[in-house]
Amino acid sequence: MTDYFALLGEARQPWLEPEELKEKYFARARRAPADAELNEAFRVLSDPKLRLRHLLALEGVEANAGREIPPALAELFWNTGTLLREIDRWLLRAAETSSALARALLSGERAKLKAKLDGLDVQLNTAHEEALGRLRQPNGIVGLIELHDTFSYLGRLREQTREKRLRLDA
Repeated sequence: MTDYFALLGEARQPWLEPEELKEKYFARARRAPADAELNEAFRVLSDPKLRLRHLLALEGVEANAGREIPPALAELFWNTGTLLREIDRWLLRAAETSSALARALLSGERAKLKAKLDGLDVQLNTAHEEALGRLRQPNGIVGLIELHDTFSYLGRLREQTREKRLRLDA
């Protein structure tokens, strides 16, 4: 396994300064044509979840083992699932609606769902920013695994909410 940290001249740590990483990547790419391995190193080290997965793999730790939701995300995970199911039910009703009056009545519900989704986006983004902040702190292997899991769950939840927002806007 290639050590992407070494390839880009970075210390093996969970937090990397994005601008410094970008500068090192471009400096290396200017010296020699960028290759697939260099591009992959930059892609992996630029993404907190992938960086943690790579760091853990270098330490011999399996990051994909089935673990429970990080406790700090449990309530947010539950609330997200509840709202996404509520949106799915609304989407089904909207798809089955044929009259203009019924569609008009559903538009008020759509606005409420969008507002709830906006609030959820704020919570998800706040949780993501808090996790980024924790990358700067000493964590140990157990802490790094939990952070990896946090980024994994947050990434999925954020993607699911974006998809539901697109479907509500359609």
